[in-house]
Amino acid sequence: MKILYSKMLKDLLEKKQISIHSSVLVVAGGPNDIKTLEHFGFNNVTITNIATHPGTKPHSLFKYSEADLNDLKFSNSSYDWVMVSAALHHLYSPHKGLCEILRVAKEGVLVIESRDNFLSRLSVKFKLGLEYELDALLTDGTGGVNNSHIPNFIYRWTKREVKKTVNSFLPETINGFHFYQNFEIPYARVKREKNILKKVIFRIALVPLMLLKIFLPSQANEFGFVILKSTNLRPWLVRVEDSVVLNKEYLKKLFKINF
Repeated sequence: MKILYSKMLKDLLEKKQISIHSSVLVVAGGPNDIKTLEHFGFNNVTITNIATHPGTKPHSLFKYSEADLNDLKFSNSSYDWVMVSAALHHLYSPHKGLCEILRVAKEGVLVIESRDNFLSRLSVKFKLGLEYELDALLTDGTGGVNNSHIPNFIYRWTKREVKKTVNSFLPETINGFHFYQNFEIPYARVKREKNILKKVIFRIALVPLMLLKIFLPSQANEFGFVILKSTNLRPWLVRVEDSVVLNKEYLKKLFKINF
């Protein structure tokens, strides 16, 4: 069970922004999602993936079906929450994937991805971190971009990028954001490395990494964010019956208008 996943769910439950009875859609889901949601007692969960994930078994409480994150066949706001862990970077357009889950979610989305910061860029430059996710294909030769044999680029996010994407896709409303971070040590990948020097450097780097975790949390490699969808409109818009229209009175306070 991932530390960051648990931390985010615990926080949302304590703030009463989610309930164990909320309808939850997990996209690109697998055993880790099932284990984590089961641990917290969620009981209205649908797990989906573009293909059946190895190790994913039928669950007495959770439904399972195939679904493509690029084009989810669910109507707008059909689930209270949509969650995705470490999968947006497997798409040709991670931003499109984020917009898809925002469309399907009624109350909010929970996302875990990699973080773009100085340390992550430095590790890629010195080939200690990956730019393309070659290790995703080591089991059966698939698992790359759109679950193909082509290794996907590891798209790393920043807080600013998340907000820009959401504000572009949902320009009418004022939405909320929570951000989280965690240092995830890639033990499994390093174990499979054939380069002995890389393994030695990794072991040496563990101590400074632990210090960074304490003193510079913004340099964490694992990045979580929650987007809380709202019906609160921007001040230049008003709701008239079932429609959202321009607030002319607001514009008149700021500009000379011609209509």
